[in-house]
Amino acid sequence: MEKKRLLFSGILILFMVLALTLPVLAQDVAAPPGTIEQQQEQEERPTANLSWSFYSKYVWRGYELSKDSLVMFPSITISYKGFAMNMWGDMDTSYKGNPGENSDTKWWETDWILTYSNSIKKFNYTLGWIYYDIDPSTYDRASQELFTTLGLDVLLKPSLSIYREIALPGERWYINLGVSHSFPTIKREIFGFCGEQSLDVGAWISYMSINSRDYNYEAMHDANIWAAYNIPITSYMTVVPSINYSLPMSNKAQTNIRQSSFNAITRGPGSNTNASWVYGGVTLKVAF
Repeated sequence: MEKKRLLFSGILILFMVLALTLPVLAQDVAAPPGTIEQQQEQEERPTANLSWSFYSKYVWRGYELSKDSLVMFPSITISYKGFAMNMWGDMDTSYKGNPGENSDTKWWETDWILTYSNSIKKFNYTLGWIYYDIDPSTYDRASQELFTTLGLDVLLKPSLSIYREIALPGERWYINLGVSHSFPTIKREIFGFCGEQSLDVGAWISYMSINSRDYNYEAMHDANIWAAYNIPITSYMTVVPSINYSLPMSNKAQTNIRQSSFNAITRGPGSNTNASWVYGGVTLKVAF
C-alpha cells in the first residue's frame, strides 16, 4: 500500500509539473500555421486531465465512508480516441473505518477505471471496467465492476448507468438514472484570463440489488441532488466548488445505509441514526 501511495504521488507530481510548464512554453513559442492534416493530427493527440478534490465527507452510493475528517480525492485521466484510463484515490485525514484503529491519515482506496466512449448524433455511450483497490484491513477482497452508461444530448441530458459486480460472490447490480443542466453565468477576468463561468446542477436516483449466499438486499437505494460552480482561472485550469445532498429512497435503504456507514462500523449498528448527508468541497481541475 505504501509503494502504491508513493507511485501515485509521483505520477501526480509529474503531471502537475507538466501542466504548469507546458502552457508557459506554448506562450513563448508561436506555432506556425499548419495544414488541415496537421491540425487533425493535433486534435487526435492523447489528452490528460488531473484533478484534486477536498471534501468534507466521502459518500459513495449513499454510504458515508468517512467521519469527521477532510477527505482528498486525487485523480488522473489519460484519453485517446475514445479510450480512457483513470486512477482515482481517497486519502482520509482522520480515518475511522476500523474499530480500535487510530484516527490517522490514511490512503484508503485506489480505483482503476478503463472506459471507451463514443456518440452517434445525440446519443452517447460509455463502456467500462472498475477495479476497487481498497485497504485490505477493511475489505479482504477487491471489488470489480463492469458498467455501461447511455445518455442523450438533449434538455437535462438524461443518463442511465448500469453496474454489475464480477469479483465478489453472488449477483450484485446498481442502476443509476440521472439528469443535469449547465447554466452559463458571467465572463470575468481572473489572473489576466477572461473565462466564462457556469453553474451546473443535477440529480440522480438509483436501484440496488444484492443476492448472495450470506446477504440479500433489493430496494430503491439512494438519491442525490448536487450543484457545482465552474470558475476558469486559466485556459487549462478550473476551480469548482460544489455541494451535495444524499438521501435514501426507501425505508429499507435507510436501514441499509445506517448499518453500513462509518459511524455504525466504529460505534455499533444501533449508534448511527443518520442516512442522509449534506457535504461539499472544492476541486482543482487541470486539463492539457
